[in-house]
Amino acid sequence: MRLTPTCIACTLARRAAELEQLDIDNRKKLGIYRDLLDAVNLYIGPDIEVAVLESVVFRRFKTLLGGKNVYENLIKEKINAAQTRANEIYEMLKEKPLEEKLRLALYASALATGYNVLDVPEKVLLEPPGPADLALIGSSIKLGRDDSTKLIKYINRLGESGGTVYYLFASVMELPYDKNIIRILVEDFGLDIVGIVRGARYRDFVVAEDLESYGLIEYVSEVLDMGSDSLTVTKDEHPHIYGQLNEASLVFIKGSEQVIYFHNNPLKSPNVLAFMAPCSVVARAFDVPLRSLNIIVQNIEESQSG
Repeated sequence: MRLTPTCIACTLARRAAELEQLDIDNRKKLGIYRDLLDAVNLYIGPDIEVAVLESVVFRRFKTLLGGKNVYENLIKEKINAAQTRANEIYEMLKEKPLEEKLRLALYASALATGYNVLDVPEKVLLEPPGPADLALIGSSIKLGRDDSTKLIKYINRLGESGGTVYYLFASVMELPYDKNIIRILVEDFGLDIVGIVRGARYRDFVVAEDLESYGLIEYVSEVLDMGSDSLTVTKDEHPHIYGQLNEASLVFIKGSEQVIYFHNNPLKSPNVLAFMAPCSVVARAFDVPLRSLNIIVQNIEESQSG
């Protein structure tokens, strides 16, 4: 599924929420928004990728703001809560058997995609998730498609033979939860991690400096820079990185926007889509319940995971 009216509305709602963070005259805000509407109109069509529309509109938005990013203060304000809760989860996981430890880390990382620093339509969780949220999975937090057992079996085999995992980071607010998974993959399974980041801040997405600031750099063997103005790695804009993903032992893809792109443009390599389904578009695309937590694997056969 590609661009829908809902996707267009979400993109514009996000820009409106970003504009409300700015201390500028309302007349100027409306002028910027009018300009964005013109940019959106140029990219409305049934074959347009959501990631392409979002990237184009964000680039225009950044130009209109003179390069200013509205997210830096929001990250500073809210990241401590995510770090604290992710650390609490990791402490809880230490006492668990390895497979359960990895499964709960996967759930927590997918849950974290449901939080957003802005009040936007795709915001599912009001706060970054903690141990109490893990206890609610299957009851008040719906579990959609859960391929974690198949994934864990595959990772076990990958640990025995060796392999490289490519990790496509999304929001900085997810990074403390990503760290939990990456620590397990490195320390318990002996896998190498290649992190894919932005060269400069795209919304609140991870840049290279964040890996050092939040303690992930020691677990990552290589960092790939996909540039600063794209929502995700795409075949057209990042052919070299996209080619590397196709050759990877395993690729982690986070968040509803990124997983939609790779649903439309599937990789040849084994990959996992970790996300919450914040809207009917994503829920229909994957045939999962609205606002559900999902761990979906692709290109991992039973023979590989058994």
